[in-house]
Amino acid sequence: MQELNDETIFEVVEKEELVFIDFYASWCGSCRMAAPMFDRVAKEEGVKIFKIDVEKNPKIKEMVELPGLPSVGCFKNGEPQDLVNVTKEEGFREFVQKMKG
Repeated sequence: MQELNDETIFEVVEKEELVFIDFYASWCGSCRMAAPMFDRVAKEEGVKIFKIDVEKNPKIKEMVELPGLPSVGCFKNGEPQDLVNVTKEEGFREFVQKMKG
């Protein structure tokens, strides 16, 4: 997964038709455990996923209300669609399929 920051996240979100963003923090154990699964499922489902450390990028943390970490947000054509706080593969896969729908 490519790492984004407060500036590059907007470039990616606006450029991509459908994109998922993994909002995480380096201190978050669940985030570290879920990241490889997010990457694998995204590849299997044929979607793009990026990640952003919300602790190092305070602007995004102010703009996005996160229900917890890790959270994955979906953006279509530059517009936020939905956000899910998930660590289980089934839940993430269902979210991706729903957003692709």
